[in-house]
Amino acid sequence: MTSRAPDAATAPATAPGSADLRELVALDFAGLDGGSAELTWGQRFVWDILESLAPDNHFISLRLRVRLPPDATRERVLGALHTLVQRHEVLRTRFTEGQDGEPRQLCDGTGVLPVEVVRTVPGRVRRVAEQEEQRLWHEPFVHGSEWPLRTSIVVAEGRPRQVVFVFSHLSVDAWGCTVLRGEFLELLRNTQATPALAGWQSRARAAFEQSAPARRANDASLAYWRRMLETAPQTAFPNLPAAGETPLFPGVGLTSAALAAAARAVAGRLRVSPAAAVLGALATVIGIRSGTDAVPLVLAAGNRFTPVDSASVGTFYQGAPALVRLDAGSLARTVKAAHQASALAYLRGQSDPRDVARLMAETATARGVSLGMLSTVNVAPEPGTAGPPPALGAAGLRELTAQTEVTDLEGRDKEQLKLYFHVKALRSRAVIELFSDSRLLDAASARKVLAGLEIVLIELFEAGDLTRERVAELVGVSELAVPEPKVVIDHCRIDLDAVRALLADLPEVTASDIFVERADNGDGDGAADNADANDDRLVAYLVTAAPTTPEHLHTALLDRLDGNLTMTPHRYVLCRDAPPRPGTRADWQRQPVIQQGSGRPGGGAAARPPAPTPSTDARLGA
Repeated sequence: MTSRAPDAATAPATAPGSADLRELVALDFAGLDGGSAELTWGQRFVWDILESLAPDNHFISLRLRVRLPPDATRERVLGALHTLVQRHEVLRTRFTEGQDGEPRQLCDGTGVLPVEVVRTVPGRVRRVAEQEEQRLWHEPFVHGSEWPLRTSIVVAEGRPRQVVFVFSHLSVDAWGCTVLRGEFLELLRNTQATPALAGWQSRARAAFEQSAPARRANDASLAYWRRMLETAPQTAFPNLPAAGETPLFPGVGLTSAALAAAARAVAGRLRVSPAAAVLGALATVIGIRSGTDAVPLVLAAGNRFTPVDSASVGTFYQGAPALVRLDAGSLARTVKAAHQASALAYLRGQSDPRDVARLMAETATARGVSLGMLSTVNVAPEPGTAGPPPALGAAGLRELTAQTEVTDLEGRDKEQLKLYFHVKALRSRAVIELFSDSRLLDAASARKVLAGLEIVLIELFEAGDLTRERVAELVGVSELAVPEPKVVIDHCRIDLDAVRALLADLPEVTASDIFVERADNGDGDGAADNADANDDRLVAYLVTAAPTTPEHLHTALLDRLDGNLTMTPHRYVLCRDAPPRPGTRADWQRQPVIQQGSGRPGGGAAARPPAPTPSTDARLGA
């Protein structure tokens, strides 16, 4: 190892009460293996998120603080850092976009890692470490020129006390942070320590994902995605949004030993995972807020299925869709449904994001909806066993709630998600962050949701089961407004007036109207009485100023969908003239027809196909 820095013995000391002193140490690397490769699937998934959030995309960088043992020395800490970067090529990898617009990973065999050493007094170690973490995290990574790791060492009385790591999510996920933490502490104890099992190097993983076994896994994942996308509602919040707040996406945090203990207690009773207990309760609250009984979510899949995967430092994290079906009379059954739905999503969460994007575009075109997979639940994996359920009864769990902390987090004015629920820990205590579009879940309601989850799970454990109405009482979150009349078409709640407005706003359209065609071939005047009639279809009648086609109209409308309460018609009927006044469907049917069709490739929705069946998987016994 080569480092360049002032000697610790000659550097000025920090006097109590004085400003902290800072020095920069440069860890040099040379002669290591390097080269370029495609991004891994996990890296591409994160790359797309970073691009969508740029330039303020630091929110998804990962932070890690490690408290050092009393015998840690400066030399050992720097040596351990040097070994980690030498050992794991992803920590010395830059990410650039080529002339073809495709991102690539470039591993450097030579380079320098800057390490900041901050000297303070013993009483300020924690505070200084928190400040360093915030400072390093708040600046977005410049991936084309910067390695995806920043680090500071906090020193007091000549001894290193804490090390602060900040990683780009392109290089590390939550599981990878745990791997690095374990290796780092082991290297402090033994400078020659090596992992029991070598994990994937980033470029090797990218090469593996082109192999036949990886492509088979990708195909299975895409088949699952297709089944989900063909039947899922287009959004978890098919509602009329309320007024937004500033910031538009408030953040709320919760730290709760009671929630962690209650989740484990419920999990033990229902024979599910603690994460599923939390997911079932959360999905029920979302259903209460949105007035729906099927909640589509994207679950963060860890994708570490083998021992080699588990030993790897890298980004394996991706999203996979799940549809949680709610049982109005039984939260226990909803939790079990969440357990099965999440297990299947985690099993099928390993895929090439480019293939998923193509599939989503194809399905959106065929269904005529903007699939808003914008509500994400991320349960950070915690290696090792969770241990037995706590021996506390309901009374003891309630006593623990006195220690619960609900705090406001730094909000965001720009975010691609409508809801992001991040379970950072769920062992001895739950650490959860919730960011939401305030037009759908304002800050006050978000605080109610987080605080209410522990109350709901404690009462579920005590009573054995809860109704949806009881959950609503405990949480205190009210339902958002929904459009009238309530129309559900192809599993999606639709605002017919909003669809009429989209069609009327097309430049070439001079007259138009939308009608619901019932599944029994009856005519509708725009109001659908049966909210479960998922075989109903929308029919548009219109007159245009210039010749056009159903295909052109369909494409134009797809670009205008709001991802919430709108969809394109399933059939376009282009008429020569409009009725003399706004009329019924019968009035439009008397007009001469120029042409008609679905506008979809192959005319897929002109005829009424059988409704797709919900996704199942034999491996889960479904």
